[in-house]
Amino acid sequence: MTFFVNPNTGNHSNDGRSEKTAFRNLSHALDAAAAGDKILVTPATYDEDLPKLIARAKAAGITVAVLGGH
Repeated sequence: MTFFVNPNTGNHSNDGRSEKTAFRNLSHALDAAAAGDKILVTPATYDEDLPKLIARAKAAGITVAVLGGH
């Protein structure tokens, strides 16, 4: 499954399954994701320790990528 994160327009009451229903932060997306899932983050300023969260995702078998990234 793919989850989306946008700190500007996201909301934790969303399901995170599309850009329009994105979660607000990566922590929340990690809580919803499982091994084999992918989390796409919108380029923005995040009030989180992203390197720590990305390491957590990697250890759990979750891919994190930038939305629109190459």
